[in-house]
Amino acid sequence: MQLNSSKISQLALFIVLFFALILSALYFSYRQKASIDAVLESDYDVSMARDSIGQNKNAKTGYYTLVLSWSPGYCQNLRAGNAGAIPKSAAYQCGETQKFGWVIHGLWPQSATARRVSDHPRFCQGDLPPLEVALLEKYLAHSPSLQLLQGEWEKHGACAFSQAKDYFDKQQELFQSLKLPDYDLKRSDLFAWLRRNNPQLSGKYLGAGRDELQICYDLAWQVINCPKIRF
Repeated sequence: MQLNSSKISQLALFIVLFFALILSALYFSYRQKASIDAVLESDYDVSMARDSIGQNKNAKTGYYTLVLSWSPGYCQNLRAGNAGAIPKSAAYQCGETQKFGWVIHGLWPQSATARRVSDHPRFCQGDLPPLEVALLEKYLAHSPSLQLLQGEWEKHGACAFSQAKDYFDKQQELFQSLKLPDYDLKRSDLFAWLRRNNPQLSGKYLGAGRDELQICYDLAWQVINCPKIRF
């Protein structure tokens, strides 16, 4: 059976498009790997001595705050404060390869009697060694920075969890239980959207900062009203 010129042209076009798609996928994969490699080569350890708030190992955990960050806003502010440049530690999150919306800033054990940031549990185990990259890589999709993951573990996670994996798994579980908008909203509209699309948040008082959202949980991981004080 012979193919006519029209079918040959269509077949040739299909082959060209097929290989173009493969090359495009390979190039994107290469860019992704290069972006990840840029992060993995950086020094992601965190020093308690350089932290402006410091340690509080005696505060008792009364509830938890899941803190989420609107990545486009964070990256825009980062560029504005660095003459348009992106620090190497933020290359994965704010570079051209990845496109993040809401991401996990951290899960914070909090003191129910706190009146200022330093009253909350912090660095309860002191300075901790860097976690294995193989562990941290698993959570980059939702917390796109090795330094962020390491810092949140040392500052907050180690105050309530004995294992870093358990801490990261819990914050990821809470994050994935939420339905979040994939576009920017002003605060009042954001809260209304969240309560409308997440029954567990209905009627609950949520916290917010600049490009951040805070959802609070009791010790049994049920949503509660966030205290109306600064974190």
